[in-house]
Amino acid sequence: MIVTFVSQCEKKALARTRRVLDAFADRIGDNTWQTVITEDGLIAVKKLLRKTVTKSTAVSCHWIRGRRRSELLWIVGNRNKFNMQGIVPVNTTKKSLAQNKWENDWHYLPLIKALVAVSALLHDWGKATVLFQEKLQPKSKNGKKGDPLRHEWISCLLLNALVQHSGDVKHDGAWLNLLIHQSWSEDALKQTITQHLDQSKALDQLPPMGAIGFMVNCFPSPFA
Repeated sequence: MIVTFVSQCEKKALARTRRVLDAFADRIGDNTWQTVITEDGLIAVKKLLRKTVTKSTAVSCHWIRGRRRSELLWIVGNRNKFNMQGIVPVNTTKKSLAQNKWENDWHYLPLIKALVAVSALLHDWGKATVLFQEKLQPKSKNGKKGDPLRHEWISCLLLNALVQHSGDVKHDGAWLNLLIHQSWSEDALKQTITQHLDQSKALDQLPPMGAIGFMVNCFPSPFA
């Protein structure tokens, strides 16, 4: 097998480990060795290193498994000089990274995923029109014609009508329950869109989650 040894030793331990590793492997850097070795030979190297191990000793052994793959076999001495994969840190910090706001934001990842899923669903709501479905037919004469009203905007109008139809325009629970239980009236939504709303302000005065109407309008569905 082909192995690489990396020494992060300090003080007298550096000279001792160099003597051992120089006897078994070719030095390819100030503190790096590489060689072809048998399993028995590798065991012998490890035993010799452990005989003189101190707090200043830190040697890792990596098995070269292929051109792009290596595996950490063992570490003799101070394991804090390497990470779990045997990689040597090049910098340190006393800063508590766990307190970074950008890191804590990912606590909301499940909520973000749910909002994106609902946005994708509602984005395609406007495709349920007779005109759009007719355009999808192979023999349709209107297949390449533009829509008189973009399906994303139709989706926004439907979302706004759903919020209005729920009877509570300040909180999300009402319209979400209608959506979950599919308990809205299609005729009522149509009537709300055509008669009772200023369509130029369909995204105004929506509850917090209802504001995903902006995402519905601006971002294409991943299923489009």
